[in-house]
Amino acid sequence: MLAVACAISLAVALLLLRKWRARQLYLRLDAARQWVREQRSVADFSFAGDIRVDGRLHLRAEPNSRLKAALGIHNSLTTASLPEHKAFFKTAMGILKRGDRSWVTLYRVAEHFLQREIQHAAADDSRPLRLAECIRCFCLAVVLFDNFGTNPADIPREHLATITGEINTQWLRSKCDPAVARSALLDKTIAALNLQAPHDPNTRMGPSQALSLIMPQYETLWRVVLLTFITAYHLQPAAHADAVHRTADEGLRLYPSNKTLYRSHPSPASTSTTTPPAQCSITALHRHPAIWGPDALAFRPARFDRLLLVDYPSRTGDGPDDAQLQLQLLQRAAYIPYSVAPHRCPAGGDGGFGNRMVTCLCFGFG
Repeated sequence: MLAVACAISLAVALLLLRKWRARQLYLRLDAARQWVREQRSVADFSFAGDIRVDGRLHLRAEPNSRLKAALGIHNSLTTASLPEHKAFFKTAMGILKRGDRSWVTLYRVAEHFLQREIQHAAADDSRPLRLAECIRCFCLAVVLFDNFGTNPADIPREHLATITGEINTQWLRSKCDPAVARSALLDKTIAALNLQAPHDPNTRMGPSQALSLIMPQYETLWRVVLLTFITAYHLQPAAHADAVHRTADEGLRLYPSNKTLYRSHPSPASTSTTTPPAQCSITALHRHPAIWGPDALAFRPARFDRLLLVDYPSRTGDGPDDAQLQLQLLQRAAYIPYSVAPHRCPAGGDGGFGNRMVTCLCFGFG
């Protein structure tokens, strides 16, 4: 009888322990879910209430005004003008959805550029292959080819190095001085490329026009490619065999092109220098251990193979037995490398341009 009683007590204790653990899991998920909602409310502008598109443009443009001053760019990230936003969006979508793009050709262009880089470094011992500079020039060359049809072989290597170096310098200067003056050297070097406007071979683009199109692609690409390459091929070599699966997803998860989204406040207080902008930390969303597990900082593309490809929050769990579904939905909600609607980056659209470009360049470099 004593043995039976002990067995029953043990079974009850184990059952209560499982229920307690399930309850604790749901409490942690609820806390994480609430935090994700708060972060997304900044990304989708709902923190500011029900505002129209021109209001959303203003909330985004104000924190990005330093880039307008430093680089002279006029695009959807820096303008509060609805007509200017629509005109840029139309041009950008025309580039992204161009029907004559060949990804095989794009890959070969990337591959040939890197072959030249390696050959030049091998022929000149005094000129080592500087990885960060090489990848910046590599990404810019591919973007110029894809956007403007410019053959990288026709661009002097020093022009690429100057443009990418000046963009980086101006970006950093703008963080310290929002009213930093534009770089005459950057404008002069871009003008020397003599870039033709997309879909209009009779029109040549000025530096501001060209940078307005180049920056959303080049600046968001090179860091992702650099850090994904270093992680997948060097820091975590065991992940190399897995790199063919979801490389872009995991690269963009660990190294999002935009680390933080900034929005100004819709109240008069937004003009005060003491009022910080509202922030959505994409880096934190993509690396939170309660959402992605204890290996959240590891490069493991296979984690996306099990992630349910459903739109958050179209499905929700309704009990402790649905914890795995809840966690997958939470991961889906937290993964926003292209921000979220209503101003989601068009590179993250149905064509998958952003992911395909990251994959093309990562494997081209690898």
